[in-house]
Amino acid sequence: MTCPFNKDKKCDEACPLYIAPTDLNEFVVARLSSIGVLARDKGSCSLRVLALSQSRHIFEKTNTRGG
Repeated sequence: MTCPFNKDKKCDEACPLYIAPTDLNEFVVARLSSIGVLARDKGSCSLRVLALSQSRHIFEKTNTRGG
């Protein structure tokens, strides 16, 4: 994967889109790995991964019950 914000296009910690597996909880890493979006041992630069991990974070923090 490449990073559109780095001059050398390298996907690493300097890229704002970089997501390290250690930044996510184990459940999210397992889910994203099982569908082939993220490798368990490598980080990734991707808006899709960012969106999926943020969606999960929002889901976990949202109370859908009234009251």
